Amino acid sequence: MSCLTVIEAGGPHAIIVRGPALEIIDLTSGTSAGTIPTGLAHIDAVAAAEIDGRPIAICLANQRLYVVDLSSGEHLGVTFRGDTPQAIIAGVLAGRPTLIGATGSELRRWDITTGEEIGGPLAVHRAPVSALAMAGPSIVVSADRDGVIHRSDLSTGEEAGEPIHRPGAAVTALAAAETAGGFVLITGDGSTATLATGGGPGAAHVAEGGPGEAHVAEGGSPVAGGGSAGGTIDEVGAVATAIRDGRPILVTLGLDEAVRTHDLPAGTENGPLWADETVSITAVTVAVVGGRPMAISGDGDGTVRRWDLGTLTPIGSPMTGHTSWVRAAATAELHGREVAVTAADRSLRIWDLATGAPVTEPIDTRYQTTVLATATWNGLTIAVSLHGDGRTRAWDLATGELAAGPLDEWAGARAFAQAGEVIYAITADHPYDERSGTYDTSEIALRAWDLATGNAIGAPMPGGGQGGSVTWPPITVIDAAGRPVVVSGAGADGILRVWDLASGASLGERAGHDGQLTAVAATVHEGRLIVATGGEDGTLRVGAVGAIGAEGGGATGATGARGAVGFGGDGGAQAAGEGLRLTGHTGRITSAAIAGTQLVSGSEDGTLRVWDLLTGALHARFRSS
Repeated sequence: MSCLTVIEAGGPHAIIVRGPALEIIDLTSGTSAGTIPTGLAHIDAVAAAEIDGRPIAICLANQRLYVVDLSSGEHLGVTFRGDTPQAIIAGVLAGRPTLIGATGSELRRWDITTGEEIGGPLAVHRAPVSALAMAGPSIVVSADRDGVIHRSDLSTGEEAGEPIHRPGAAVTALAAAETAGGFVLITGDGSTATLATGGGPGAAHVAEGGPGEAHVAEGGSPVAGGGSAGGTIDEVGAVATAIRDGRPILVTLGLDEAVRTHDLPAGTENGPLWADETVSITAVTVAVVGGRPMAISGDGDGTVRRWDLGTLTPIGSPMTGHTSWVRAAATAELHGREVAVTAADRSLRIWDLATGAPVTEPIDTRYQTTVLATATWNGLTIAVSLHGDGRTRAWDLATGELAAGPLDEWAGARAFAQAGEVIYAITADHPYDERSGTYDTSEIALRAWDLATGNAIGAPMPGGGQGGSVTWPPITVIDAAGRPVVVSGAGADGILRVWDLASGASLGERAGHDGQLTAVAATVHEGRLIVATGGEDGTLRVGAVGAIGAEGGGATGATGARGAVGFGGDGGAQAAGEGLRLTGHTGRITSAAIAGTQLVSGSEDGTLRVWDLLTGALHARFRSS
């Protein structure tokens, strides 16, 4: 299903999906014209139109349709009647912007301004429709899983020519255009785009042959020499057409996520290339160095940076040495100075946070580190880590030697943390059913362990989730006034859960993100546990979860309604129940940390943002490069 569309407003622009955001690309200059956060974690398709002169995008996500104003980023709240389509495109019918969608093998039409369906379904296919395109203002081209392509006139509901048969793989991407030499049809199978040309808009049949061997003929029957294949373009995932400088062009979204333009009908590349050069922020932690609060970030290119949270300015030069993305970061006190420990490329590196210089030689871990925490143990300052072989190890940060492990007992640990005198390991396991004497393999429970003794602590904590797409499940342990608490967003259902670690009793839960949680951070403020979560949807949620002294206190942050989304700028906060919903990031949230009353968040959009934890006000926005 295509996640590329084109809008002609203000000149030709391509719209592509980048995680929870829409990237607008000026096809004349090849530069980004803005990135709009949508608050939607999984956008499966996008179409574009204009309403009263305003450019809008219709996003297909979570089996629903959402209309986003591309000028303001606002969700317009249009409800489309009937079944949700699996493919969409936008056109014009009787002067009104119209959404065309495929539900199964049928085509349907909706007025975009009202969401009302126009007329009845168009039953032109026998197999489910897999791709849509426009060939003129009111002619829709549709392809099904059998490779049969139809053209339909939206104004009459009638077919506009004979079916086109494209043998081979199912059509997953589709575009069409009229050129001075005739009609061009572009089909894609998810990796290759095939261009076929004919003698005019009446061309209606693609003769037998594989991709790149298509021949178009007029009048529904092959005519020798009447049409020719325009060739193929490899490594293409989605296609669309546009008009630039009065000439039709093909727009492709490559498997490398670059946007290219091509002359039609030849298909030769012509025009500026747009490529995403964003370097994601992959890890964030905080420390206080010489009395000043500091954020430390790790990037997708292995760079480590420091940021002054008092003056909201970068500190010194980037710290380099890692050769791959920073998977985890933590801070500790070593030899009387504050240090950062970062994990990447099968090594741990230790940095002096006052100077930015390496403290010791890198620690060779032999395996990638996936979970990392620092602690004090037997008079040593250690890094406790889970490695790619599934084993837990503890490293002496002063010598780089192995202090404990490898430990097999905590394979698959989700988090390590020190609360009071205890170093905890949080692992995932299946709950045990006392009645049946079996494990419930449909659910995952979290279990806490004392790393020093190897003993389990408390009862299993059910509802830990079943993983999903979160690579490193977001879990933390916090010492809340002597009461260790587990804060977990590891479930595939995107729900935040909080437990009393000693007893395993639930302290509450909170929903509110679209998609899974990808980061959690917690602190105690004025006797209340404040939890911040980040998600696939690019938003942050902040709220209190019970009073620290209350036994089994419930969550006070309720699920909030989706509010307005800021347009490309610095974002903002909306009230959501008794909590806050923070918007502005245009990529998945990868990490979060709390320093006093400041929340620091990192994202795949390459920015580090500093927020007021209590009001949601944005204090600063830094780029990773």
